[in-house]
Amino acid sequence: MNITMPIGIDEEYYLNEEKGFKEINDKRKLITINDLDFINDKIPIFKGDITFLKDIDVIVNAANKKMLGCFYPLHNYIDNIIFSYVGLKIRRDLIEIMKIENNNKDEENGKCKETKDYSLPAKYVFHTVGPKIMFGKIETKDKEDLKNSYLSCLKKCEEMKLSSIAFPSISTGGFSFPISLAHKIAIDTVKDYLKNTKYIKRVVFVLFLIIILIFIKII
Repeated sequence: MNITMPIGIDEEYYLNEEKGFKEINDKRKLITINDLDFINDKIPIFKGDITFLKDIDVIVNAANKKMLGCFYPLHNYIDNIIFSYVGLKIRRDLIEIMKIENNNKDEENGKCKETKDYSLPAKYVFHTVGPKIMFGKIETKDKEDLKNSYLSCLKKCEEMKLSSIAFPSISTGGFSFPISLAHKIAIDTVKDYLKNTKYIKRVVFVLFLIIILIFIKII
C-alpha cells in the first residue's frame, strides 16, 4: 500500500479497504483525551502513536513537500504511520487537493492541507510541511516556518469550529530540527494562540518517551 499510487482504482477496492481498516482499528485499544496527562487545563501530552487517539477532532501529520505520504514500507515516521492506518483514500484525496490548490507544485513550508480521517477515530487529518534542517544550520526562516506549521493548523481548526487538535513533534524526526528549540517554538505558539481562541479547547502534544522530559522541562 505504501508504494501504490491510487490511480485507476475502482470504488469496490475502497469499500473493501474501508471495511478492512475498520476491523483493524476496532481491535486496537484507543485512548481518549481524559486518559491523558495534563500539563495545564488545555494542553495534555500523550506518549505513543497519534493514530490511537479518539474523541479528538484533528490529528496533524508532519508531511513531506509532495504531500502524498511515505513510500517506504514500515518506515517509522508519522507520515507513514497515519497513511498506513487510513489507506489509499487519503493519498487519493491529496493528489486531487494538490492538483486543484497547488497546480501540482510542491507544498510550501508552514502551510496546511485538510483531509478526512476515514477509518481512524479522529474526524480530520491536517497535513503540514515543517522545515528541513540541512547541515545543522538553523536559519531565521526555519524558525518562522515551524511556527507557521503550528499556526496554520490552529487557524484552520478555528475556522472549522473544531475544539481539539493533536500535534506530533513537527520536523524533529527525519527533518532534523533540534528538539529543544522545536518544542519551545511549538509551546510558545500554542500557548499564545490559546489566549484568544474561541473554539479550541484542547491541544494535545503526542511525543515519544525520549523527548517528553525535554518537553516538560520547557513548558
